[in-house]
Amino acid sequence: MFLKILLAVNLMLVLSLLALATSACAAPGPISTKAAQAALSKVWQIDQHIVWEIEWPAAPVGGPLTVETWRAGQRYRFEILESTAPDLVGQTLIFDGQTAWRTNRFESEPPPSPSPPLLSPVSDAFAIINKLTAASPETAAQEVVQLPTGPAQKITLTFDTGNSLTLWRDEATGLPIRVFFGMGEQQATLRARSFEPLLDPPERLFKP
Repeated sequence: MFLKILLAVNLMLVLSLLALATSACAAPGPISTKAAQAALSKVWQIDQHIVWEIEWPAAPVGGPLTVETWRAGQRYRFEILESTAPDLVGQTLIFDGQTAWRTNRFESEPPPSPSPPLLSPVSDAFAIINKLTAASPETAAQEVVQLPTGPAQKITLTFDTGNSLTLWRDEATGLPIRVFFGMGEQQATLRARSFEPLLDPPERLFKP
């Protein structure tokens, strides 16, 4: 009798785990290319404070790195926290909507940076993502997936050129928490180490 009860309990546990695994990841659902592009673009441009880990084997400069980003409309601030290239650590790019500064965060009076402001490879990765979000995809798909941070909406765009862009949107905050792009021979993944909405940021955040 005891053995039968034990087997029944084990069977129930297995069935429960299978049910959880099935519900944690939904099959890709239909979505129009126009709706997918609009949704992905909106998520990417939301005001945000995110620490990104960037894995980009063919990056123009620096390889894998960690960058803390603040973005509010056209304003942004990028600070490189970790990099395999020591000279990049501490490098900061600030743009207040009109003027850009490129400096090390330990410097006191940085000079204005020429336009367009650049901080490779961070600005390069963001430029590619911006370009793909503005392009018209050939196909699109969406699905709900389970990440360590919780459920997320995964949106994938593919283009007739062979390029692709996938973004994972955190369902709790609406923020982008993972991005993958493939553009020609360039492939990169951005993973959010931490993330939060950027609500009412102080003006000094976008000043050196």
